[in-house]
Amino acid sequence: MDNFPMAQYTQICSSCGATEIVNYRQHLIKGELYWSGHANCKSCGSTIEFDGQGDLPEELKPAILVEEGEWQLVLDDQNDVVPALRVPRKRRQISLQDAKALLNDLRGTKTTLAWIQDGLRQVNISSTLVRCVSEDKNG
Repeated sequence: MDNFPMAQYTQICSSCGATEIVNYRQHLIKGELYWSGHANCKSCGSTIEFDGQGDLPEELKPAILVEEGEWQLVLDDQNDVVPALRVPRKRRQISLQDAKALLNDLRGTKTTLAWIQDGLRQVNISSTLVRCVSEDKNG
């Protein structure tokens, strides 16, 4: 239905102790950020579903970043920095100081940044999402 990547990790089933696969994804629905997932144990048949609103919990971010790569949000006009501060402050419920630091290097999952970009668009601030190029430090 949507084209948001699904991420996967394994964990120990709380019912039987076997390894189970957990699938989850982020969604943008009518300008709001959500995440959801489910775990299925093939050994005992146990199923768990979970969801939430807002940014992903920190423990779920790594698998999404592996799946889709890291993205950066760049303001098209640097003169928009001051009015743009309101958007991450409101959407992430953070202080002005944290919003300033965030806007200097706004990186994360594509869906999270699209959510912030949507907020910027609502106040007529244009921005661009750019996929970060991973640097191989070994070669």
